[in-house]
Amino acid sequence: MVVGTLASGNGLRNLGLPAARCAKIYKTLGTALRCATQIQKYNAFKLICTMHNHVKHNNNSDGSPSQLLVKCQTELNLTCYCQCSQLGDGFSKSYSWLINTVIPQFIKWSNETQKDIGNHSICNESLALVSKSRYYQKYNELKLKYGKEMVKIWPECTDPSKFVYEDVAIATYLLLLWEDEQGSETKKQTFVDFGCGNGLLVYILTKEGHNGLGIDIRKRQIWDMYPSGIKLEERLITPSELSLHAEADWIIGNHSDELTPWIPVIASKSSYKCNFFVLPCCAFNFDGTKYQRKNSNKTQYTEYLEYIKQLSEECGFKTYIDRLKIPSTKRICIVSKGRTYKIDEYQDYCEKIQNIITQDSTPCPEENNSLWVQGFKPRETVERVRNCTQIDKNLIDSIVSIITNYLLQECCLEPDGKWSIGKVVDIHVLVQLIPPEQLKLLKSECGGLQTLMKNNHHIFQVQQGKVQLRYPKSIDEVSTNSKKNLNKVYKIKLQEKPCWFYNNHPQGCPLKDDKCSFLHVKR
Repeated sequence: MVVGTLASGNGLRNLGLPAARCAKIYKTLGTALRCATQIQKYNAFKLICTMHNHVKHNNNSDGSPSQLLVKCQTELNLTCYCQCSQLGDGFSKSYSWLINTVIPQFIKWSNETQKDIGNHSICNESLALVSKSRYYQKYNELKLKYGKEMVKIWPECTDPSKFVYEDVAIATYLLLLWEDEQGSETKKQTFVDFGCGNGLLVYILTKEGHNGLGIDIRKRQIWDMYPSGIKLEERLITPSELSLHAEADWIIGNHSDELTPWIPVIASKSSYKCNFFVLPCCAFNFDGTKYQRKNSNKTQYTEYLEYIKQLSEECGFKTYIDRLKIPSTKRICIVSKGRTYKIDEYQDYCEKIQNIITQDSTPCPEENNSLWVQGFKPRETVERVRNCTQIDKNLIDSIVSIITNYLLQECCLEPDGKWSIGKVVDIHVLVQLIPPEQLKLLKSECGGLQTLMKNNHHIFQVQQGKVQLRYPKSIDEVSTNSKKNLNKVYKIKLQEKPCWFYNNHPQGCPLKDDKCSFLHVKR
């Protein structure tokens, strides 16, 4: 019974800790108890369950959960000597680990105030707005119907196992929401997906009988693979009267970035019947600039969710928050279900919404009053390459030199001695070596320093956050590896590019001129 109480997941959740924190605690406890004896396991479970019952029934009597944990830890320590003397050294070491490592972690975690805990989680339940049993049944159905085939033919450079099944899950959620809303009516909801990206969500919803339109500033390769009935448009979306869709029942914003705060506004101004679904990711203001949090006690993500929820409520929507079952850290959605006001107040609310926009941004001059905000910055029509391949070559050479000099520092570099590959260093140590102005340029690139080193994989070997110099590859080694990769068709490039080690390593290249896969020429 003691084990069951804890394993059910209620023991720590009822203390008020967020789900993610509980999962971390259970993982730590599981690691500690894997090799523990039955006596140890019993005492550990007893400790946590005692704390749970204390908080649940006697919250104001004997102090905070952390204080009770300290008391329990003291009591366990008093019994530890007797038990260890009877069961031997092996028991003593593992039991000491439980007492001195695991329990202090529980004390640390339980010291969080209720205020802090509230800031960590804005939504404590997944799939709260739909039937969970119907969701899993529908998801498996759509996964088989659309998912597997899409993964096979996926032409984008993104990971299909993530993006395909994420859109399948979002489609499942929306279809169940709409089924509940539809009730006995036969007409299915229509929709517009702003920032539709690959268009897969539009494709699934359309195939399931809902007429809709997807709009994005950039066309994707996969668009041409959809059947002719799938409506996708490549055009710039600006917050204006032209963005309204009076015919749509739902406005969708799935990771819609700079359009995210506009989704409730567009839905509200499109028509009284229109609802919205938005899944916020990157935080933006009305004018397309990055959102800056105002409360340092909250994460930017939490504060931004609260901001979008408040905005929705000010637009007059009955607003709900839910957590989706998708492979993403940004999986909390905001959904509207009708209005808080009657239809005869609709025009008053449209004027109120315009005042909200004006408060948070610069309004457009009267001669251009079709636009709602001045200076809106949409995303670029051509996606900027941000993989450290477009930055200045002199900057790359400078950073490579800083890193290699450090890796070879204090190593034996005698010309006639054994060729030195240098030391192995944590990547965070190397970050400290880069001048701030150079680091700033790198931070604007996806991956930063690690990406730069992986791009120079002929020089560096990066594994599990550790960096070292790579031993140069010979012609035979490159040829052997290329034969193993029979599924990849490419021309092997040998001795075309200059050997970095030949020109830059204090001991030169350890391979002979005719053996190295790079060209030995002085630069």
